[in-house]
Amino acid sequence: MKKLYNILLLISLVLPLMLSSCSDDYAETNLEYQPLILTASDEVIVLDITAPQSNAVTFEWTPGSNFNTNAAITYIFELGLSGFTKSVQVELNQGKNSVSYRTEELNKILLENFDVNPGDEVDLEARVTATVHSENIQPQISEIVKLKITGYKPVSSTLYLIGGAAPNGWSADDATKMNTVSGAAGGFVWQGKLNAGELKFITTLGEFLPSYGKGSDETKLLLRESDDDPDDKFNIPATGIYKISVNIINLTIHIETLDAPEYSELWFVGNPTGWSFKPMTSDMSDPFIFYFNADLSAGGEFKIGTKADFDDSVVFLRPKSDGQGAGTDLNVVKWSKNENADDYKWNITGGVYKIKLDTRDMKIDIIPFTPYAMIYMVGDATPSGWSIDNATPLTATADPNKFTWTGTLNAGELKFTCDKQSDWNGDWFLANQNGIEPSGDIEQMLFSAKGANPDNKWKITTAGTYTIELDQLQQTVKIKKQ
Repeated sequence: MKKLYNILLLISLVLPLMLSSCSDDYAETNLEYQPLILTASDEVIVLDITAPQSNAVTFEWTPGSNFNTNAAITYIFELGLSGFTKSVQVELNQGKNSVSYRTEELNKILLENFDVNPGDEVDLEARVTATVHSENIQPQISEIVKLKITGYKPVSSTLYLIGGAAPNGWSADDATKMNTVSGAAGGFVWQGKLNAGELKFITTLGEFLPSYGKGSDETKLLLRESDDDPDDKFNIPATGIYKISVNIINLTIHIETLDAPEYSELWFVGNPTGWSFKPMTSDMSDPFIFYFNADLSAGGEFKIGTKADFDDSVVFLRPKSDGQGAGTDLNVVKWSKNENADDYKWNITGGVYKIKLDTRDMKIDIIPFTPYAMIYMVGDATPSGWSIDNATPLTATADPNKFTWTGTLNAGELKFTCDKQSDWNGDWFLANQNGIEPSGDIEQMLFSAKGANPDNKWKITTAGTYTIELDQLQQTVKIKKQ
């Protein structure tokens, strides 16, 4: 009897707490009558072409009421012309009570959805409708919020070199693509070999208009939109290595001459290739650096030719002492048979190697390569965002050096981690320039051990389904939108 009394006493103490907790939980999901109120962060907005990724406006609203039904509430946000003769809608799930628009996104809506002329101020209206998922409850509609917004004429997201000085001449179909500059709207950059001759820029492959040519002086651009507009070109005085930086919003250009390497092409030759000449790969961002990454399982001697020829006059790059094996920061000297008989060569055991030759400092790295078991991608463009612990794995193939992946990428940045090291000081594959947009073709990657340096990332400008093909031995990647 005493035991039963104790149990009843315990229940009498605990039950009120349980009921109180249940009551609190119920109250959180039962909203008594309250008005649905919509507000905007700003109501007079001039969109800034120089800050396309900035937040233009945020709309927020109160939850509204589910009239104590314990039912979920979902929302439809609507932005449109006065009277909602044209509008765009956003459907939001339970618990979502805000919508934000980036500058570029809102400007696109003005131009494409509402047919507003660039530079014109337009009156827009916004409202939100709350739907209670319970029978016999009418939707709630907020009062209208009115805005005045002024847009702009967007500039091209692509730019190409064309002209007698350009690598591919006057072919508009095969013009040389420039790289976008991350964080600088309208900015493009390109570095490489130009010929002596004329140069200008087009925005679309296969189309000579619109184009950008020489403006009032060598530092200014002029937009040419019709055949009646001036068509002055820039003049490149001599063949050489150049860096071109332009901004098609500010209409500015800077062309600078860079140091040119003594050799623009080099060839690997030796026992691992059966003494046949194999071209080395020049670095996209530094023409003084060359790579040769390959399965050299035959091992043995090799040297590097400045021409694919064994003529006595041909200069070869070779070690300082004969028989030098693999290593890093090894000395390199120039030699030809016309000078003497010291035909020294490197000598390696068979295996897979990554070879990097720096002709500026005359140093070479000959490093045996063990492939990483998995490559991962990280960045706000990827499914897992910037969480390196949850970085998105690629898909391994039968070739241990090659990986693929198909899926959805968001607008944003990405790079590849080889080891998911939590302090971010692991090994990385990086873009050859920061902020470049994938070309859809095979591109050279940079490899950086012990931290991403330089921290170059690819820039995905359009969300969608992409296929990635990555070769960690050849340090190439293809990121193509489907």
